[in-house]
Amino acid sequence: MWSRSKTVDREYAKTIVDYLYDEGDRDIIFFGFIIGVVSFDREDAPYEKSEADRFNHALRLANFLISEGDFSPGKSIRQENGNFRKTLYEDGFEEFRQDLENLFDGGGIDNIDLVAGPWLIKNNIGKSAPTVPNSISELFGDSTIG
Repeated sequence: MWSRSKTVDREYAKTIVDYLYDEGDRDIIFFGFIIGVVSFDREDAPYEKSEADRFNHALRLANFLISEGDFSPGKSIRQENGNFRKTLYEDGFEEFRQDLENLFDGGGIDNIDLVAGPWLIKNNIGKSAPTVPNSISELFGDSTIG
């Protein structure tokens, strides 16, 4: 069976996960930022990934952060007066995933509601990032993994 070689940057993956944990101590992390970190390498050059791969890889990274119990998913909802209300997804990751898929299907990777609506908030302020498994390191490189 033919397989495409993968270039994976495990050190960069650890750097990014550490950064997300540090940033989470200060602020929410928009899904658009997560899309960005799995889309571009440390030199800010784009990985060779389709929009669907970029979306799916961002979703896998978000799932990792949530599954560790250190982050919860939420979204910003525009009010009639133009302000935003922040709310957590009541059904956790599954509701978050479904909302993200609907937004992606409705407007692609650059859909403003996809990149600037959903976010993660850190539950355990000050907690350090866990060891980054290979399944997450694989998201940081040119590849066609699912």
